Amino acid sequence: MRMSAFAFVLLLPSVGLARRDFTAPGPHAVGMTTLTFTKASETTGAPRVLDTVIWYPAVPGTGVAGNGTDARRDAVVARRRWPLVMFSHGSCGFPGQSPFFTAGLASWGFIVAAPPHPGNTTSEFPHCADPPAEVDSFLNRVADIRFVIDQLLAHARDPASPFARRINPRRIGMSGHSFGGQTTLRVAAADSRVRGAVALAPAIVAITDLRIRTPTMVFGGQLDSLTPFETDSRGAFALLQGPRFLVEILNTGHCGFAILCAPLLCGRGCEPGTLPLDEAHRLTLRYAVPFFLRYVAGRGHFGKLLRPAAAPSGEVVVEARPRG
Repeated sequence: MRMSAFAFVLLLPSVGLARRDFTAPGPHAVGMTTLTFTKASETTGAPRVLDTVIWYPAVPGTGVAGNGTDARRDAVVARRRWPLVMFSHGSCGFPGQSPFFTAGLASWGFIVAAPPHPGNTTSEFPHCADPPAEVDSFLNRVADIRFVIDQLLAHARDPASPFARRINPRRIGMSGHSFGGQTTLRVAAADSRVRGAVALAPAIVAITDLRIRTPTMVFGGQLDSLTPFETDSRGAFALLQGPRFLVEILNTGHCGFAILCAPLLCGRGCEPGTLPLDEAHRLTLRYAVPFFLRYVAGRGHFGKLLRPAAAPSGEVVVEARPRG
């Protein structure tokens, strides 16, 4: 039986979805730059210098290669108002700690901005993990993220900025790993501009009173001994009241979402026989990219890819409530 032209058009979105591999780089070239913003500390009033690393869809062939990644330094931002996703690093981490994720999202059509959280970064090791440093970071992190959102939206209105008319102020997402995953949940609860959030192995200490209505996806590693899946990932999921997803990556630990895995820093999940980092990264992107396309970019048909039955080997969608 011959298919009508109308029926063929209806099938096109599904055919396109089936052919897209979200575990691989997307269709856009990626640029990278750094913008410096300074705000007063919420606790001391001292200046907090936020050297924010930004990945973005770029004009192919522009910018400078050779920074150790496929992203080209200071490339021209591709024309269009792109969705913005903020990224918050873990305790003693740094803005570039998860380039598979930040540059990966940029290749799929997002501007991704990652500020540091001064006092709680790799450059301040080992004191970055001291209790006073972590308490101070807890009290400053949400304000850091919201301030950088404000500054980037101001850049989008500034004709002299490379990001002029390149950021969609109504399409903002949030993500982060570990302490940054906790920050993600807190920002989602505090800032109504955030339309979707992805928390990677979030540490939920001290935030059990949150109620989060923003669409949110929580990832956890099966072997995570620092923020265990059964306590922290499930605990984070229990805080969610809007559309929500809980995803477990099998045979990996806390640092399956970062640039390296060292037992001293990461706990379980780095030993021989566990999931290679590249594969953990691929499985993360498989669900995070369609989630952001669906809930932040507003492209509803990508919701089909978030169904539990669509999970590839090595990944389990433990729970999915796409309608809240």
